[in-house]
Amino acid sequence: MREINLPPFAPNLIESTRSIGYSFEMALADIIDNSISNFAERVDVRFAVQENPYVAIIDNGIGMTPADLEAAMRYGSTSSLSKRSASDLGRFGLGLKMASMSQCRVLTVISKFRGTLSAAQWDLDRIHQTKSWSLLLPSDEEIKVLPFANALDEYESGTVVLWQKLDRMANSPAGFHREFNDRLDYADRHLRLVFHRFLSSRSQKDSFELYFNNRKLEPIDPFMRNNPATQPLEPETLFVGKQAIQVQPYIMPFANKLTAEERRTLNEFGDLNLKQGLYIYRNKRLIAWGKWFRLLRDSDLQRLTRVQVDLPNNLDDEWAIDVKKSSAQIPSGIKDALAKIVMTSVGKSERVYRYRGTRISKDSSDHVWNRIENRDKIQYLINRDLPQVQALYASLDDAQSKLMDSVISMVEDAFPYNSVYYDLAKDREPEEKTMSDQQVYDAAKQVISKMSRTRAEARQQLHNMRNIDVFQKYPNVLQMLQEEYDD
Repeated sequence: MREINLPPFAPNLIESTRSIGYSFEMALADIIDNSISNFAERVDVRFAVQENPYVAIIDNGIGMTPADLEAAMRYGSTSSLSKRSASDLGRFGLGLKMASMSQCRVLTVISKFRGTLSAAQWDLDRIHQTKSWSLLLPSDEEIKVLPFANALDEYESGTVVLWQKLDRMANSPAGFHREFNDRLDYADRHLRLVFHRFLSSRSQKDSFELYFNNRKLEPIDPFMRNNPATQPLEPETLFVGKQAIQVQPYIMPFANKLTAEERRTLNEFGDLNLKQGLYIYRNKRLIAWGKWFRLLRDSDLQRLTRVQVDLPNNLDDEWAIDVKKSSAQIPSGIKDALAKIVMTSVGKSERVYRYRGTRISKDSSDHVWNRIENRDKIQYLINRDLPQVQALYASLDDAQSKLMDSVISMVEDAFPYNSVYYDLAKDREPEEKTMSDQQVYDAAKQVISKMSRTRAEARQQLHNMRNIDVFQKYPNVLQMLQEEYDD
């Protein structure tokens, strides 16, 4: 029996791995993982949309020797079976290459170790030309003229990862600029959430600062731990083999317990899926969040519950952590135990919620007035979760928000139950539509413009409005808006 060495055909393999499913923000996060693993205290993401667009990720980590850099540029440079440092955020030894090449055709890495610069470059067009794994290694003189070669001048060590020929966006200049800006805007929010524990840490060991074109990014804490109304429950520990998994449930504050800044944060970052569910972290880096992983179904009574799950990095196989570090699966061996913790936490959340009264609704529409059953009595309360109400709160400071709360509470308290009962008992027909189409249109436009940054977000807001009872009475307005935002 013969044995031959059969390496993969370089152009085809790289092209196929470009479509593995990295989004722009996931790719950026994967590169930043490497910076954290290399003890960077500062990471700068720099970019330009104009002529020759690029993205550069610059850190002041420990850097790499020329030999280390060559190894890092190799596909599969580290085995997923190898024992890793407890603080390592890597996975398969593929992230640097696959994440980068999913977004660009030219990847250049410049690294500084003990004052010495080295560089390496994958150029996909060159690989197609040579039909081989043609890694380019610039000379010392060529390194000096590389973009961002001087970005490490003020650091004793560090690394630059440069993406050029960003070919995975729109082809037209106008379309490219719009899409690039949209992706940068979302990546800004995504990274602030994914790395929030590092960005807020006061420990020198596991903290770093992150900048977008010299603008410092502040963390987004999904548990709002600075809010005194957030209730941390008793932490629990589960084991997979001998490896400990820390589980920390939280009961989130009601909307009227949030500050104006927190309400604005929820509105501004609504596309980050900051809602009930598990928040799974691997070495303090957020992997997956905002869902129950089929432990239970979403419901209003559970929306106050969020559960932080902390994994070490040596349980990747058990949790099916993918190469993008964006998804996970709960191991069957702890699913029942984790479900028990979740149900206990949800039970406490439901008791808090029911104390305020339970919303009774038989349909899927969002109502302006919620019918609340509270200790065998019925109330009708204004739905403060409606986009219009949230948009108004987002525009107010704390003092104005308190005034708004008192006005809404006064309106709720003055609800004319007896008059409504009397009129309906007399079979008097209520007036179903009291606003003109123009008034409804203007109200909808104000909310959409307030809560949307992109046309995609505007279309999502319009979709949400179709579920609100007051807008369902005005189908002509919804159709007008649909045609406007579908252009």
